[in-house]
Order: sequence, then C-alpha cells, then structure tokens
Amino acid sequence: MNTWQRTLTYGVALVAVFGVAIGVGRLAGPIEADTEEHGHDGERVHLDPAAATYELDLEQDVLESGRPEVAFRVLDARGEPVTSYDVQHEKQLHLIAVRRDLAEFRHVHPRLDASTGRWSVPVDLDAGAWRLYADFAPAGAEPALAEADLMVGGSFDPQELGPDTTTSRVDGFEVHLERDAETSMVTLHVTRGGEDVTDLQPYLGAYGHLVAIRADDLGYLHVHPEEGEPGPEVGFHAEFAEPGRYRLFLDFKHGGRVHTADFTITVEGSGDHDDSGDHDGSGDHDDSGDHEEEGGHGH
Repeated sequence: MNTWQRTLTYGVALVAVFGVAIGVGRLAGPIEADTEEHGHDGERVHLDPAAATYELDLEQDVLESGRPEVAFRVLDARGEPVTSYDVQHEKQLHLIAVRRDLAEFRHVHPRLDASTGRWSVPVDLDAGAWRLYADFAPAGAEPALAEADLMVGGSFDPQELGPDTTTSRVDGFEVHLERDAETSMVTLHVTRGGEDVTDLQPYLGAYGHLVAIRADDLGYLHVHPEEGEPGPEVGFHAEFAEPGRYRLFLDFKHGGRVHTADFTITVEGSGDHDDSGDHDGSGDHDDSGDHEEEGGHGH
C-alpha cells in the first residue's frame, strides 16, 4: 500500500493527496460490464458510463468527517445542469459513496431542487478518499453514471482488502454468496439464527440491490435481482467482463430496516472460481425517511 495513504490530515497534506486521488480516478476507466444491466424483471437495461456525457459537479470536493452535506449538480455535455429525471427503482437518483480502500460503503438518495438542478443529502463519512457514483436517468434519456472524487479530512488508516469472503454476517443475519461464471448468476442466500429468511421486504421495488466495485480502478457495476420470492435466495445477473478482485455490497430490507452485507471475490476470467470465506460485517439503517435514508457498511 502506498505510503501517502497511511495518514491523511486536514490541511495542505490532505489537499496534496486529494490531487493524487483525482488523478488516479481520472485515469481509471469504468468496468466494461457496466454496459448492460438487468432489471428486477430480468429485462436488459443499457448502462454505459464510458459513453455518457455527464459530469458530477461537487459543490465541495473536500469535507470534514462526520455527517456533512454532500451537494452537487449533474451537468450535461454543454455544461448545463440537468433538472429533470426519470424515476429508476423508485428514485430519481441513487448516490453511491465508496471509500477507496473499499472498507466503507454508503447508498443514499439526495433531494433535488428542480429549479437549479442541485442535489443535496447528509452522508455519514469517515476520513479518507472516497469515490462518488451518481446513478440516474435524465428525463427521456438512457440511464447514465457520473463519478467524482471526494476527500474527507481527518486521520485515515486504510484497510487491506484481505482474502476472498463469500459469507457475510451482519446484524444477526448470515448471507452466503454463490456465483456461476457460466451463467453470470450471483445468488445470495439469507439466513438468521440458522433459519432461512423468507420474508424479505421490497426495498426500492426489489428484494435486494447489489453493487460491485473493481478494486484496481474502482470501476462500478450496479445490478438488480431477477424476479423471485422474498427469500431466502435473491438472484442477480452480473457480468464481470474484466478479471480482477471485486468488492460486492448487498442492500436488503427486513423488519423495516435496510442491512448491508459485503463480500470480496476474485474473477479470474474463463473457468474462474471463488474461494469461500467468512466475514463479520455490520450496517443497517431505518427506512423511515427519504433524504436521510442510507445504506451503509463499515468495518
């Protein structure tokens, strides 16, 4: 791990590091698998960040740790703010925040000022370098993705990615991941106290939401489940076009709360396989609000 990542302090050193982080982010291209997405009804949906002509324009790209307000506009190819959006999975925009060491994950839904195109939402953010992904569909246009880098001040001790983990324990639940490389299916099996969970609740119109981030360049893949029962299994169609290590985050809802399970897998190309492992994670939140609604994970 690079020496500069070991400690970040708010000030000149932080700004210098932030410049490096932005440079890395601009050099890193999106995952090729982003070119298509499967909706929860199994329908293929186009999603091509590489071809999108939108910019995620942050009001501030350096913030204090805690629960700061993240505010931004989505700019089109002319540099004009987008003010009208289609609803996707019950929201006009999904904002994903992932710390660059992949140890922290947030999924929130900002509020839009349609008169200016300004989005804003408070987000729980620890110190470190973060990548933000805005997942949206401008009115009448194809789904798109816009990305930006954000630095959060304070002491930062990056976490190693560690070995592959296909079992995640979170908030009393145990979630096991299985992947079939030939069919591109990822199946999550949810249990609690050794018993199958069969009463998952819809969250944003589905029984689960899965985000995958490639470790080497922070490329993004967002998929939604196939039609199915409310547990214990939730199946996703996810094509990993590039080999590498991936961090996966699953949001699922039970008992009125959204929980986030996390996994690490290695995609080796043709004939690849996943090594099983266990991981104890945590992350849940109340699903009672809109702009305060947040899915998250942190070690």
